[in-house]
Amino acid sequence: MMTNLGADVTGIGRLIWLFAVGVLVAACSSAEDIAAAEGQISHFRQMMAGQEFGRVYAEAAEELRKAATEQDMVSLLAAVDRKLGAVKGSERNNWSVNYQTSSTFVTLGFKTHFERGDGVETFVYRVADGKALLIAYHINSNELITH
Repeated sequence: MMTNLGADVTGIGRLIWLFAVGVLVAACSSAEDIAAAEGQISHFRQMMAGQEFGRVYAEAAEELRKAATEQDMVSLLAAVDRKLGAVKGSERNNWSVNYQTSSTFVTLGFKTHFERGDGVETFVYRVADGKALLIAYHINSNELITH
């Protein structure tokens, strides 16, 4: 009985090649999605520095606007500004990209140094067609609670 091992090797080679191409495409897309979210974080920080808290809410994704009222979001951001002050520096400490059939979600975490304390911030963005919209903002800071 003869077998055609050459065809099997070629088939496996094609599968490996297709997998490698898929990984490269996902990596490129992931980098683009992270860059879109990072650009929006810079914009978020500019709005915070200008105390444009209502604008942060207005420009956020529908998911955030359904989860929180404008007053709740403005109150949170105003408290961060009042109690912690301006951002002096931040360093990304984690990230994830979640591809779903409806959208891509990018989560970026930062260790952030403010004028009057430190915090851990988490931003979640929905990215579509290169545009990132904020769907969640979380901050953990002892100084935010105790001041």
